[in-house]
Amino acid sequence: MKKLAVSLATLVAIASTPASAAMFNFTFDTTDTLFGGPSQTIRGTFTTADTPVDRFGFSGLVITGISGTINGTAISGLFDISGNPYYYIASGPTFLDGSGVRFSAGAATNIAFFHQDGVAADRYRVNGNGTISAFGPATSSPVVVAAAVPEATTWAMMLAGFGIVGSALRRRKTKVVTAVAYA
Repeated sequence: MKKLAVSLATLVAIASTPASAAMFNFTFDTTDTLFGGPSQTIRGTFTTADTPVDRFGFSGLVITGISGTINGTAISGLFDISGNPYYYIASGPTFLDGSGVRFSAGAATNIAFFHQDGVAADRYRVNGNGTISAFGPATSSPVVVAAAVPEATTWAMMLAGFGIVGSALRRRKTKVVTAVAYA
C-alpha cells in the first residue's frame, strides 16, 4: 500500500506540468510596395512557448510555430536559424521586433516578416527571395482556445482516485451476506 501511495504521488508530481501554449493571430496588408513588387497579404497564427523571457526590456515569448497564408499560398513552417529563436513581443508597442520571424511558403523558402525599426509603430515589412518587398500595417491578437483534452494532471488524479477506492474496497473487513427468501 505504501509503494502504491509513493508511486501515485510521484506520478501526480511528474504529470502536474501544464501542457499549453499561447497562440496569436496576425494580419499584414501592403500599403507600399518596394522596387515595383506585388502587394502582400499575410494572415496567420503564431504558436509560442508559455514562459516569458526578457527581450530588450519587454516581455517576449519564443515563437515555436507558424501557420497561415501569404497571398493565398500556405505557410509551411518556420525557417530555421540555428540557435536564434524568434520572439513574439507580448508587452510593448510592436508584436515583432526588428529581427522578426522567417518562414517558408510554397517555393519561397526564406520570407522575413519584421517590424521596421525607426518607422511608425504599426509599420511592418515583409521581404523574401528578392521578389517580395513591401511595407504595411500589421495587427495581432491572442487566440482563446478551449482545452479539448484533459491535462495529464487530471488523468493522474482520476487514476489516483480509482486506486484509493479500489484499495478501500479490497481492505474492507466486513463481509456482505445476501440472503434470498422464497415464499
